[in-house]
Amino acid sequence: MAEDFVGARIRYWRLKRGVSQRTLAGLAGVSQSFVSQVEAGLKEIDRRSTLVHFADALQVSVAELVGQPYAPDDPQHARALAAVPEIRAALVGLAYLDIPAKPSRPLAALEAAVGELMRCRRLCEYADAAQLIAPLVRDLGATAYAAGAKEVPAALRLLALTTHNAAFVLKYLGFVDLSLAAAERCHDAARDLCAPEWVGLAEYSRLHTLPPESRAVGRKLAAATTDRLSHELTSPAVMQAYGMLHLTTAWTEALAGDLDAARSHLDEAAEVADRIGPDPIDGGFAQMNFGPTNVAQWRMSLALEAGEPGRAVELSREIHPDAILSPSRVTAFHIDVGSALAASRRNDAEALTQFIRAERVAPQRVRLSPVVRDTVGAMLRRARADAGGDTLRGLAARVGVA
Repeated sequence: MAEDFVGARIRYWRLKRGVSQRTLAGLAGVSQSFVSQVEAGLKEIDRRSTLVHFADALQVSVAELVGQPYAPDDPQHARALAAVPEIRAALVGLAYLDIPAKPSRPLAALEAAVGELMRCRRLCEYADAAQLIAPLVRDLGATAYAAGAKEVPAALRLLALTTHNAAFVLKYLGFVDLSLAAAERCHDAARDLCAPEWVGLAEYSRLHTLPPESRAVGRKLAAATTDRLSHELTSPAVMQAYGMLHLTTAWTEALAGDLDAARSHLDEAAEVADRIGPDPIDGGFAQMNFGPTNVAQWRMSLALEAGEPGRAVELSREIHPDAILSPSRVTAFHIDVGSALAASRRNDAEALTQFIRAERVAPQRVRLSPVVRDTVGAMLRRARADAGGDTLRGLAARVGVA
């Protein structure tokens, strides 16, 4: 395609399917003028559920509409992508227990490497994180499944953390199926551990990596897991996993269009956060960062998904970025605020400021974000000569939409 943005891909597939803008609008539940603006690149799609409706109507995946995984635009992105084939091979090997006879490193060295992987993911340094994943999967698989029983529980916990973090790194790199495969390997390790907090972590990974087209499966999975953990709230770790599951379930319900259910899960998560207390300084169990500030962030994000960008901006004013302890979550905050501001098409300059702030914290995360790419591209196409200027054009070039 000559033009590489979501609206251009929607137009491409609409023409391939032989349907008119009016027909597509009816199938996706939007207006024809909205379809026209999206296809022209003048309007971004600020709700994931709308993108899902377009994908359903065109009989394609959401990943095909957003164009993931993206071609590398900078050396760090290229370095991250170079590690993906080895990660794929390691995950397949783990699934079929085609693993080394013994690990190449002792457990203490593996624990340090897992800590480094978690640090890189928290800082959104995906190129560095990607280099760590495959060797860890192989070594921890060998320790957990091919070594003596003494180190097995510790190795399984480290393997669950590795595959959990791998799932998110692969998701941000745009490899949807590989991300889900990593989450499934996390689930395998958690199942063998038989501990509720690890089961909760694994189900959180699975819910986050399910493609949005699988929202019906996600709703069933979320309901079953939250019900199970509700009877096992025996420690802060379990409660944190339980709270994150409610937040993720709220998002799943919002994608399915049940906003009342989404708000109910948000309220349950808020209640759990109040019971636990202040935000965990160290990120809490598995660095999930569950706490009052995280709940407030999700409430803001879900307001945007509910089609209430003004409400999302209002809620953002109740959150101070300095109170967000994870750089990854700080970046997500600025991206969400920028998206909400841009959604009104009257605040592009303020939206640009938010995206620039996000990029300063985590450039790799911002440059790989479909939301940022689509929104900045739309802002650039609809900008007047004095709106954004070199700053907007510079950001558009860095995210690959200039």
